Amino acid sequence: MIESLLARRDDQVLHADVCVIGSGAGGAVAAAELASAGLDVVVLEAGHHWTSADFTQREEQMLPRLFEEAGMRQTEDGSVIVLQGRCVGGSTVHNLCYAFRTPDPILRLWRDEHGLGELTAAALAPSFERVEHTVKVKEIRPDEVNALNAAIRRGTEKLGWSGFVTRHNREGCVQSGYCILGCAYDAKQSMLVTYVPKAAAAGARIFSDARAERIEVRGGRVAAVHGRATDPGGRTGVRVEVRAPVVVVSAGAIASPDLLLRSGIANRSGRVGRGLHLHPSVMVAGFFDEELHAYRGIPQSYYVDEFIDLERDPKRGYVLMPIAGFPGLTSANLPGFGAEHFRWLRSFSRMAGLLVLLHDQSEGDVAPGASLSRPRIRYALTDEDRRQLAEGLVHCCEILLAAGAREVVVPYWSDPLVLRTGDDLRAIARRGVRQGEIPIASTHPQSTCRMGGDPRTSVVNAWGESHEVRGLFVADMSVFPTSLGAPPQITTAALADRTAQHIRARWAELSA
Repeated sequence: MIESLLARRDDQVLHADVCVIGSGAGGAVAAAELASAGLDVVVLEAGHHWTSADFTQREEQMLPRLFEEAGMRQTEDGSVIVLQGRCVGGSTVHNLCYAFRTPDPILRLWRDEHGLGELTAAALAPSFERVEHTVKVKEIRPDEVNALNAAIRRGTEKLGWSGFVTRHNREGCVQSGYCILGCAYDAKQSMLVTYVPKAAAAGARIFSDARAERIEVRGGRVAAVHGRATDPGGRTGVRVEVRAPVVVVSAGAIASPDLLLRSGIANRSGRVGRGLHLHPSVMVAGFFDEELHAYRGIPQSYYVDEFIDLERDPKRGYVLMPIAGFPGLTSANLPGFGAEHFRWLRSFSRMAGLLVLLHDQSEGDVAPGASLSRPRIRYALTDEDRRQLAEGLVHCCEILLAAGAREVVVPYWSDPLVLRTGDDLRAIARRGVRQGEIPIASTHPQSTCRMGGDPRTSVVNAWGESHEVRGLFVADMSVFPTSLGAPPQITTAALADRTAQHIRARWAELSA
């Protein structure tokens, strides 16, 4: 059953075995696995239940439908845009389908420095296999590499650098290119078309437009979740109370700590909301003589890993990833005004984007803001991380120029750099990357309710269970102890699967 809480006319008191908060890569998996085990599951999803019939492929309609704050959520100082999903299926509805397992060196780091000895590749393999089977992870075929990704590959190989065609979770893809606005063809195997229906078929009661506002704890264990019906415009309706002995918080690395802090629970360590990593990214635009139509086809199929070596250093590095936007998003990220700005957009069909995604050591924090819809997010890049981003911008320019771009634009808001073959790319290092001077975006906030073996320095244990509140679990990107250094969708889902199997195995104890 999937129902909008807005359809209920009276306040609701529901009883369940498990209440899951959120329906993205973590929540949908947990709900489906627990419901399939015969447990009575209620899911509260703050966003609306949009389906492929609603995916109009129009930016001005889909950004407000699918994203928190219409795609304009940002850090407190306005320097970083944080793109997060707000709908049934969460960010998996708009993501670009890279499908990576957790890198082994990252798991080793988590074991060695965060007391998570249980997190081995072998222990996680069954969860990865279940997830990858359900969301149909497969290799991208050569004919599915579009003109944008082919150009990035051409430039990378010409320079002799490491890159590869990745895996993704699509089935019957028509290569329309509108992935970030929701798949109108149900080809993207997001939670919306995989785990959410699986949960519903197993008997889970899934409520959209249902924002969790407080978790109630009595006698050291969870007792209930309190929330309100909330429409896409923020207007509230009936109240809901879900009484359950187990609560799985999967609202994402911004909303999950916000909810725990507002509830005043699970923070004896003082770590809830702290340690925020963003995987910040900056972009270079390359302009070619030939038509690329980079927005057509699969947006991301190639991945440049020349500048990250997690075996050598699991704490640093960056990857380069192709990126293509639509006119509105592209316009917002290109510099200039009037005629100068029009010059770039006039070449939209010949533009290729390449971004630097940083495995960041910088840390920020999340705290309650003026309202539940707008948490306070703080984040400041360290000098080393700014240096690495600038270095990455240089390499983006090198790849685009090697691929045949006639010029590249580093989109500083004031005095953007326009560079051509033979120009001194050290100008980028001299300018650097400073917040507020160049567009910075994040699609992977993480690490704000981190796992760890020591309750004094972490929020949950290796199974996602709170160190101090019985029956409280967290299953989303907030549990990552460090920056992941790779696309996080499959890791998030696998850890949620593992948490669900743990709850199933311990159900008699947890429900007593």
